[in-house]
Amino acid sequence: MIAREGRRIGRPCRVSAAAAAGLVITLVILAKPATAGDRPAPKPPMDAGSERENFLDPLLEAAWKDAGVKTAAPASDEEFLRRAYLDLLGRIPSVEEARSFLGTRESGKRVKLIEYLLNHVDFPKHFATEWTTLLIGRSNQGRRIDRAALTAWLRKQFAADRPWNDVVYDLVTATGSNRENGAVNYTLAHLESEAVPLTARTTRLFLGQQIQCTQCHDHPNNDWKQSDFWGINAFFRGIKAEEKNATNAAGLETYDHTELRDEPSTATARFERRNGMMGVAFPTFLDGSKIGIGDDVIRRVELGKMIVDPKSDLLPRAMANRMWAQFMGRGFVNPVDDIGPHNVAANPEILDALAVAFRDSKYDVKQLIRWIMTSRAYQASSVAQRAGGSKGGGQDEGLFNVMLLRPMTPEQLFDSLLTATEAHKTAGGRDDAKREAWLRQFLFAFGNDEGDEATSFQGTIPQSLMMMNGELMKDALSGKSGSFLANVLEQARKQRRAPAPYMIDEIYLAALSRFPTTKERNMAMQYLQAFPDSLYVLQDLFWALLNSNEFILIH
Repeated sequence: MIAREGRRIGRPCRVSAAAAAGLVITLVILAKPATAGDRPAPKPPMDAGSERENFLDPLLEAAWKDAGVKTAAPASDEEFLRRAYLDLLGRIPSVEEARSFLGTRESGKRVKLIEYLLNHVDFPKHFATEWTTLLIGRSNQGRRIDRAALTAWLRKQFAADRPWNDVVYDLVTATGSNRENGAVNYTLAHLESEAVPLTARTTRLFLGQQIQCTQCHDHPNNDWKQSDFWGINAFFRGIKAEEKNATNAAGLETYDHTELRDEPSTATARFERRNGMMGVAFPTFLDGSKIGIGDDVIRRVELGKMIVDPKSDLLPRAMANRMWAQFMGRGFVNPVDDIGPHNVAANPEILDALAVAFRDSKYDVKQLIRWIMTSRAYQASSVAQRAGGSKGGGQDEGLFNVMLLRPMTPEQLFDSLLTATEAHKTAGGRDDAKREAWLRQFLFAFGNDEGDEATSFQGTIPQSLMMMNGELMKDALSGKSGSFLANVLEQARKQRRAPAPYMIDEIYLAALSRFPTTKERNMAMQYLQAFPDSLYVLQDLFWALLNSNEFILIH
């Protein structure tokens, strides 16, 4: 943590230099993620049978036994609660939500929490945000792409529990106005360069196949050829995009929306081979299936049918692997979109079983999530165990015997900060423009044909300074009427006894979704008693916790 000399979130320091130094050192200690040794012993795993009746568990346990690795202890309720909220709703739980879950000992409460979150209004919102980014990225696509319409369309699909194969088919074949049919924006976003980006992204996202490099040459490490890439590309010939104008209030014509349609075409995809000769590709799927190129064939419709064909295992395997990676921090196959014999899966039998079960469930996304979240792998602690029982070793990323630490996405970080601090209540509500500006600071775009992006909290100096001293943090710690800290102080004054423990508990529940350890509580109480202005102490404590690894990481 960086000591802020002479200033604290834009206000004068009112404690002595020696006292301030001691406070900073103490807060560094408080801000450390509590280890298993610091916390009370984790509660035993829930006794609800449904939490252990998971077909993945025998497969996972057999893999762990064969490899001779020790499995991490079950995650504590605090770990599981925070992890589940971040994965399903894209934010940490509020103080009230944390108290509600941690305060009950009812049987099967983890399964009940999963069901509650899957049916929460924020679930389709979070997954729509995640898939909007996967489909078109975070970069500004210009007026032609209606990002909000795509997100709204996706939100409706997840809210309605539509089967994944139906969602994918609609995305691949969408036509009409990009404002009225949000799915159209996926195709529109990648039509440049003869739909090369659309070809690459479609095979990667929905089929788990990286064939983009074969647009220039046969792949050196696997069986993909140039003709495979251009065979898929040929399905995207005949697409027409037309911008439509409307008359505004001033009587002037301005852009209104873009119409997308398909026209039957006899066009082939032509490409240059490495030897300088020209190649010709007809619409051909990855398994060799072909279609005609007559006047009555709508190519994207035929491609959509092939992608969702139940006889093919590409779609269910790709989604099973991607979702496992989203919830576990790593897929059975990595990168998640490069599945094939050249890239051997860790625990291939588990991936196969999950993919088959997903297909047999009629592509039920929520059921896929239930299987993952109720498995022993997901419910394991992020603290590894050595063979002798001590913490700190024995982790094998490919075996999933320990939950991997993951950084929050920018959206998760922003929404979690708002949930913890209620800063939006003192800053005039949720401002989408401010949100977008804040998120752009996490964006790193790579200049490749697919427009890929890397976005996470990577601990760069600009990101750290933004977290520690940015406008959002200033709003969070303002102490203004209606703010979280102001409400904590107000409620503490109403406490008949022991207001200090109440305030400390609220701060820890808000930031870390857990109660402080005895050591943490005692240290914080010492400083609350040492300084007459409780707000200053609470501000520094809250600031330290919000900038700690325990807050920023999913664990």
